[in-house]
Amino acid sequence: MEPNSTRTAVDPVPAGLTAERVGFFTDAVFAIAITLLVIEIPRPEEGEFAVGDGVSKARAAENLWRFLVDQTGSFVAYFLAFYLLWIVWRQHHALFDRIQRLSPAMVAWHFPLLLLIGFLPYSTTVLGHHFDNPAAALLYALTVGLLLASRSAVRSRALRDGVLHDHVDLAEQRRGTRTSWWVTAYWFATLPLVWWTPLAAVAWFGTSVVGAGLDRRGGGPAGA
Repeated sequence: MEPNSTRTAVDPVPAGLTAERVGFFTDAVFAIAITLLVIEIPRPEEGEFAVGDGVSKARAAENLWRFLVDQTGSFVAYFLAFYLLWIVWRQHHALFDRIQRLSPAMVAWHFPLLLLIGFLPYSTTVLGHHFDNPAAALLYALTVGLLLASRSAVRSRALRDGVLHDHVDLAEQRRGTRTSWWVTAYWFATLPLVWWTPLAAVAWFGTSVVGAGLDRRGGGPAGA
């Protein structure tokens, strides 16, 4: 066959819209972001935490325990960010198992989604180091809120652009998308609470509870 002969078959998915490449790249960004979350937590250095040179085991243990307690804000911020990224990744994974290909709009919405995922370790570090600072809490809350909005936009475009497999239950997908948007709205509704940080973290940890409750109701008011 000649190298430039006419092709008899048409590619089922346009170039640049295959779900696999975007899915692999997204997974990599998630993995790097999750790793950076823990790397940014302060580590105890040598000196008062080491046994010897006049420092007893009891004194070194007390110093280390005090240091770890001082990092409570960092640990809470890390756990919350990890938990949110885990949820978003799982839902992104489930969505990609339901689509045949991507639409141009879905590819475009991955730009802010991945941008915010990559930025989350920074805002998590700022919050962890200054857990009682409203500006740090606001930076963190806005990062997560915009991330959730981007995630919801990707899900909405998957429904609107007709890229789902034929076997996918569209009604279920609509309910899940409504829940995603209502959870995003809930997160943004918590923004005024940043002034009372660290109490705002209580409302943030309730995000998954709100999502589960909306799922049981059928995706919120529109699905009730």
